[in-house]
Amino acid sequence: MKYNHFIIVSLFAIITPILAQATPITINYTPSVNNGILVNPDIGITDHQTINRHSDPYWSEPSYPETSVVYYRWYWEQLEPEEGVYNYKLIDDTIKAARAQNKKIVIRFMTMAGLNDTYYKPSPRAGKKILGIPCWLKKQIDPKTHAICKNDNSFIINYKNKIFKSDLKRFIDAMGKRYDHNPTILRLDVGLVGTWGEWHLATHYKDPAPTLGKHGYKAKDLIPYITMMQQAFPNKMLTMSIGTTSDNTTSYATLHGLGWRADCIGDWSHGWNHMAEGYPQTIKHIEGQGNIKNTYPDKDFLNRWQHAPVDLEICTDMVDWGKQPKIYTLEKVKKTFDTILNFHTSLFNLKSTKIPTQYEPLLHALIKKLGYRFNLNHIQVTSEFTPGTSITFDSQWQNVGVAPSYNNYPIVWRLRSKNNKDIYYFNTNNNITQWMPAANTTSQAPIYNQNNTFTLPKKISKGQYYVDIAMVKPNTHQPQVLLGINGEIKNKWFQLTSITIK
Repeated sequence: MKYNHFIIVSLFAIITPILAQATPITINYTPSVNNGILVNPDIGITDHQTINRHSDPYWSEPSYPETSVVYYRWYWEQLEPEEGVYNYKLIDDTIKAARAQNKKIVIRFMTMAGLNDTYYKPSPRAGKKILGIPCWLKKQIDPKTHAICKNDNSFIINYKNKIFKSDLKRFIDAMGKRYDHNPTILRLDVGLVGTWGEWHLATHYKDPAPTLGKHGYKAKDLIPYITMMQQAFPNKMLTMSIGTTSDNTTSYATLHGLGWRADCIGDWSHGWNHMAEGYPQTIKHIEGQGNIKNTYPDKDFLNRWQHAPVDLEICTDMVDWGKQPKIYTLEKVKKTFDTILNFHTSLFNLKSTKIPTQYEPLLHALIKKLGYRFNLNHIQVTSEFTPGTSITFDSQWQNVGVAPSYNNYPIVWRLRSKNNKDIYYFNTNNNITQWMPAANTTSQAPIYNQNNTFTLPKKISKGQYYVDIAMVKPNTHQPQVLLGINGEIKNKWFQLTSITIK
């Protein structure tokens, strides 16, 4: 019995330190919140027809917000001056300039300008009226006109014309072949039809109303232009103008996966205006609730933001707002911005003009909510903290913006030695596109719990390590997103807590 007791005591003496070593340690850390403006990819205010209004040599405007996205519109005649000869350089140079400033671009191809519209500087055509379609095409489809390609743009395109449609498809296919996989192009705005690509015939017709439906167009005549863009750019996200109360193209588009956009946000003109009448009426029509029948009603239209973006554009600009203080009071501007947030908007085009001082606080508050904004609420690190053992990062997140990120920027965890000589990365399969914001501006955003477990390297050196985190370009360790927390150390890496490897 004494011998057996000795064996039991000896085994206990051996096992006890092993059990003690196997006890995991848990470290908890809660980052502090950063309430500042974050300039992040794919969201926020856009520059308009310029890469950076702050440094634009023609119209520098330092008061304009910092941007990560620029918005460019080109007429067909600019991009195919001769049949089959494409001016790729115009787009390529814009892409190159945007990439140099770490920005992405949104593009609209257009076929028709407003009556008597002219090109602006720095265009080499500055002062010349915009025809929209190439001169060579106009000669084919309208050979009897008295002003074939002179300084006259009163020509109204027949969007049912077979020659026009065939040549436009060839042009769009060529654009898609060259740019569909270009990572600097964020998305394209489907604007092949109507004045300024807005799916109406304004300035050319006043009575009857300048809507396409009032001028003999049915959905079947216009849907091919949406399909044309989908086929040419299958790998790019597309958006579609919300149109008018007599056209059904927007609901068809959103039913088929496109996002939507709207112009003239903030129009509170006396009498009929977009904010009080235009948008509510159009949205009812899109949902199939209007007085005019919609053959493609989208009853879930106002929830499409969960999978495709909403982009908006200001009516005139904020300088013009400031000149009408009785209409554009602070209360009315806030009401406009609240509408923008309630639409779950990702991009807002302010036309790159000066921001009046009185509106700056409201605009800054808007920018902090536009698109996504990811807060890391808490992190719990659990491990034995010895080489070759597991390490788990439990984290809690919220998207406190108003829209998801439509591009995935996976989380990467990093251990970094105190002297920065030893760095270890831990990649995840996190898909942040699923992290939705609150359903509306008065409710709380849901919390997303992420559990990531890895194995510490067997040859990891002993000592103190910092725990860092970043949201990165997929399949890289290149950080892309500023988080809504303090602790950024360099290039969008955030230092959280520290651990000790024993």
